[in-house]
Amino acid sequence: MNVTKIIEEELGQELERVGFQPDFHHRHIWPYERETNGVKQEITILTDRYDKKALKVLFDTDAYGQRTKEFRDFVPEEGAKHWEFWGYKDQEELRTILREFKRLIVTYGLDFVETISKPATDAIPTEEMERYLYLNHQRLYEEYSVKLQTGGKSAEEVIGIIYQAMEQNLDKSFDAVKDLLIGIAALYGHTISWGNQGEWVWDEERKNCTLQKILGTRYQHLPLKLIVPIWDYWRKHGSIDQGLLERYKIILVLYYREHPEEIQYDE
Repeated sequence: MNVTKIIEEELGQELERVGFQPDFHHRHIWPYERETNGVKQEITILTDRYDKKALKVLFDTDAYGQRTKEFRDFVPEEGAKHWEFWGYKDQEELRTILREFKRLIVTYGLDFVETISKPATDAIPTEEMERYLYLNHQRLYEEYSVKLQTGGKSAEEVIGIIYQAMEQNLDKSFDAVKDLLIGIAALYGHTISWGNQGEWVWDEERKNCTLQKILGTRYQHLPLKLIVPIWDYWRKHGSIDQGLLERYKIILVLYYREHPEEIQYDE
């Protein structure tokens, strides 16, 4: 049974009619893509990892902060909410499922993909912010070390102070806290790299500031794209994300694997 051909016949033709184009490169996954107002939209049919006769549909865009969704996330019909993957036994059942996928996409999915083509938040780190962090991270580190009185404190204590600074500004707009978030991104990056044991790099392709080789390990992260979403999530949901401390713990594990002689044991 030629699943690709059947998908093209039952579903692909309708997607192409509204501007989506097939972008098939791997087995068992059939993405259809289009660009609308500068936003990449994607509707993908894929098989279950363990059962190749089970399919589902994913909806995705590259709009900032949006996450991949499927029928059960937005279709109000009860039948669509019960299944993660839709199984079939033969070609007839496969065609029936694909026709149902087409109905749900036309009825709900095309409108939904437009909904998720808008940024999920106004708290978006801009290229200007990223570049400012890259060019001024050392100065900002020194400035915010003084402002937040972190001198002589452990990395864990500094991370706690960073959380306090964010908590004190949850009621403010993103525009009002941009400078603070850039500053504490610099403070966090230098803190987890023990001052200057990391490489601050400008990624020209992605237009962001990256901290690489933290403590000489292969670990890297994007300071601003870490700090901003944590603040944004906290102000919207009222709960804290412990990602700053957890990432530092991962870095320590990697570091001490390479430097076991520096591990200090309690007597």
